[in-house]
Amino acid sequence: MARRKKINPNTGKVETDMTSMIDVVFLLLIFFMLATKFKLPEGTLRTFLPKNRGESNSRPMMSETCRVTLMLQGSQVTAWADQAQVPTSDLLDTDYESYTGVPGPDLNFIADHIQRRKNSYVPLGDNTTLPVVIDFAENVPYKYVIDVLNIVYKLDLEKVAFAQPENPYE
Repeated sequence: MARRKKINPNTGKVETDMTSMIDVVFLLLIFFMLATKFKLPEGTLRTFLPKNRGESNSRPMMSETCRVTLMLQGSQVTAWADQAQVPTSDLLDTDYESYTGVPGPDLNFIADHIQRRKNSYVPLGDNTTLPVVIDFAENVPYKYVIDVLNIVYKLDLEKVAFAQPENPYE
C-alpha cells in the first residue's frame, strides 16, 4: 500500500513527518557520547603552584628537596642550586641569549647537580622521587624556568613545586 502525502490545507505544501528522523539523530548522539573515549594528556607533571603570589605560608613543605633559584641581577640571570651558585654559561647558545648578549646560567651544571641529588636521595614515606622546588623572581625570563623544568622532566622526576625566592642569595 502506497503512502499518501499529507498536504497542508492552509498553505497547500507537502508536510513530512520528522519524528522518526529526530529519534534516529538522538540515538546516534547517545551512541557516540557513550562510545567516545577521551585521550588523557601526555607528559603531565604533578606540580604544586604557589598560592597568594608566593607568600611564605603557601610554599609546599617538603623535606629533602632540591631547590633551584633563578634571579635577575642587573641584566644577568643568576642561579643557585641548593645555595651553591651556578656558574654562568660561556656560550650564547640560544636565540634569547644571542639577542640580549647576556649568557644565562650553565644548564649542564644544574642538570649534573640535580642528577647527583637524585642518585643520593633516600625516599621518605610517600616521596618515591626527589622533590624539586623551582624558585624564580617575577622578572626572570620564563625561558630559564622552562629550561630547568625540562631538565627535571628529562631526569624523570615527578614532584615539582614552583615558588618565589624567599631570600636573595648574595
